[in-house]
Amino acid sequence: MSRQIQTSALKSRVIEVALAHFSEVGIARTNVGDILKDANCSVGSLYHHFGNKEGIAEALFIDGVNQFNASLLAALLPRRTASTGISSIVTFCCDWVTDQSQLAAYLLSREIKLSKSAKQELREMDRALSQSLFDWFVPHVESGTLQQLPTAMYVPLICGPTLEYSRMWLSGRSRKSPSDVSPILAQAAWQSVKKSNNS
Repeated sequence: MSRQIQTSALKSRVIEVALAHFSEVGIARTNVGDILKDANCSVGSLYHHFGNKEGIAEALFIDGVNQFNASLLAALLPRRTASTGISSIVTFCCDWVTDQSQLAAYLLSREIKLSKSAKQELREMDRALSQSLFDWFVPHVESGTLQQLPTAMYVPLICGPTLEYSRMWLSGRSRKSPSDVSPILAQAAWQSVKKSNNS
């Protein structure tokens, strides 16, 4: 096994273990020693790759966002019609939150404090995602299938209710999982952005 593969495996293991601990007791109360033990990682390796516990928290956040963005685009980009595309976005988000509930709760929490460099990296990731979404939406707007709206309006209209419902479910305020109600949310999203003459 090459050193690069070993390093990647170690970093993935630390991030996975850290998510479990952060989810159980929060970032502040997590003991770095517990992460080291459960990830079978040396002190030197951890601090070399992550710097400190906050560095692990940042790496976990960025890795989670990157996973989400890549999987969202994989679900959306093959879709050829506006209605199936909008449905795929909502269905993916609902299924992802349901299947990755620990990571979803972590990404939606406000506990993590990001450094300036991490914020910049996330802004660049957001720009890349926004551009890919924009490129997919444009033909459907130009064809008259979708409403012509300010660019920044599409994601909140399509994902806003799903995001709010996910927060409710993750906090225990709703018993039905996002996957259970995804058809309702997908239909609501479609109605919010379709041209009025499209059913």
